[in-house]
Amino acid sequence: MRWMVRIISGLVALMLALGVAVWLIPADRVARIAERQVQAATGRTLEVQGPVKASLWPGIAVETGPVRLANADWASDAPMIEAAGLRIALDWAALIGGDIRITGLDLQSPRLRLERHRDGRANWDLAGTNPPAAAPADPAARSFSLAEARMTDGQVSFADGATGLHRDLSGINARLRLPSGSGPAELMLTGRVNGQALSLDLTANPASALISGAMATGRIGLTAGGSEADFQGSFGHAPLAADGALHVDAADRAALAALLGVAVPDLPQGLGARVARLDGRAVLSPDLRLVLHDGLLVLDDTRLRLSADVQTAGAKPRIRATVTAETPLAVAGAGGAAAAAPAGGAGWSTTPIDLGALHAVNADISFAAPSARLGPITTGALRGRLLLEEGRATVTLTELAAYDGRITGSLVLNAAGRGSARADLRAEGLALQPLLRDVAGTDRLIARADGRVALLSSTASVAEMMHRLQGEGQVSLGKGELRGLDLLGMLRNLDPGHVGEGQKTIFDSVATSFSIADGVLRADDLALVAPYLRLAGAGTVGIGTRTLDYRLTPVALQNPDGTGGLAVPLKITGPWAAPRYQLDMAALARPKLDAERARAERKLAEKLGADAETGETLEDAAKRKLETELRRGFGKLFGN
Repeated sequence: MRWMVRIISGLVALMLALGVAVWLIPADRVARIAERQVQAATGRTLEVQGPVKASLWPGIAVETGPVRLANADWASDAPMIEAAGLRIALDWAALIGGDIRITGLDLQSPRLRLERHRDGRANWDLAGTNPPAAAPADPAARSFSLAEARMTDGQVSFADGATGLHRDLSGINARLRLPSGSGPAELMLTGRVNGQALSLDLTANPASALISGAMATGRIGLTAGGSEADFQGSFGHAPLAADGALHVDAADRAALAALLGVAVPDLPQGLGARVARLDGRAVLSPDLRLVLHDGLLVLDDTRLRLSADVQTAGAKPRIRATVTAETPLAVAGAGGAAAAAPAGGAGWSTTPIDLGALHAVNADISFAAPSARLGPITTGALRGRLLLEEGRATVTLTELAAYDGRITGSLVLNAAGRGSARADLRAEGLALQPLLRDVAGTDRLIARADGRVALLSSTASVAEMMHRLQGEGQVSLGKGELRGLDLLGMLRNLDPGHVGEGQKTIFDSVATSFSIADGVLRADDLALVAPYLRLAGAGTVGIGTRTLDYRLTPVALQNPDGTGGLAVPLKITGPWAAPRYQLDMAALARPKLDAERARAERKLAEKLGADAETGETLEDAAKRKLETELRRGFGKLFGN
């Protein structure tokens, strides 16, 4: 029993000693020391409110009521930091020796208001560019060390006066370690932005630079879902600047879209649907200019070398960049009739086209690639420039090798109003069979084509674009053949059945010009030259309605000099998917009827005595003949 009594006596003595220690802790003095040290280190007033009491668990500490840290004099009236309470941890050994040394701070439910002025000043520059007169002049007095500071269930709001950007971070749990001003600082933080979890890992050396805003060396890591960003180098925040290695992995588009408060982008295969990664050296200058050197952008299987200069100050970012593809560009699901029209050939897609993203930035980007595959369309070497200015994007193609030929010109997209698109293109030596097979799913026309086209339309949807299409152009083809249609056989046999597999028309040249109004193409001067065959064409192609109403007039030649022969007009009508071919037999008989009519009129004119030299008509000749006969008859009747 003696040992039990000793244990109980020891516990009682310990409790009495702890009670005396708590009673002896100068809580109010600790709070005042904290206020002075914070003001000395930051130049801001720290206000500690409510009762101040001491505690022993989990260590010796002083707990306060609500606290406030003053904002910069140019910022909003609200405090920069306010919290429901503050726990100040003390050094045991220093306290026993009669000294007070703060080793930790724990902010409870704090609210941080971070603001940046239009001129670049930041209210988190806690070095205090204009410290109060009461602040110590000795630099050592302004040094600040902290074993550990914690934040629990905090909120941070950020407002940028230069760009108008505003962001809120909630549910923050953070831990900051500042062992000494000359040593490294560590910050670990988790929170949520727009419901998306976000984590930050930061190291900076020296810690005093992190406090003052001067340049420090270290690492900044950000993680959101499956996306991450990592920066290693030097950085500071007064003014904001950085220089170092940047790595960004943006594969988790949903997480990034949530952070930015935008819809999840639906990227096609080849443009980041699976992989979106950027590496390079990034330099951020105080004027908010971001320069990327030796960048490598990986989008799925495509590798792009990138150098960029981004001005982030102002109403919207401005980008100047050069992009060179190391591998062929491959973008699935873009271009072609199949992408624009629903299955079953029901018509063009009515899905709205949103060009709003063109307003996000202004840009001047030069690009080049060894080859490209855009959906079903395959090209060779590609070189050009993209100029994006206030929602208007202009793509100038200085080189585009495609289908054994070459395409040059420009494409314009304008997001103003309902949106519009313009194309001015010139083609030289294009192989039509592979081009039409890729774009329209047909391989019936074999020839090389030269031409130019100028088009303009709305971009509200593909359907509206095709129905509102305006433009003009011309096309010329060299030697080739048209498969599935034997025009010479139709003429020789007067049989429209010379269509289908195994039928073809061989030609020496084809040329036409056309105009387009409200989605209807009209070409009235089509001319085809072939052995023993001449063909003229006129009519319309309904681009919006996907229909044909065209008349071809082929002439099967009989004489070597191109004269004589039989002409039978061929009408092509109906939908593109299933056109109807009909020989115009009435038109075939019309020349004979016209000849018979002319022969009968000549005989009648001879009988009536029509005066051809004066241009007397048959009607006038008949009247004159009748008047003459009436005079003669009445003359006989009255003996005159």
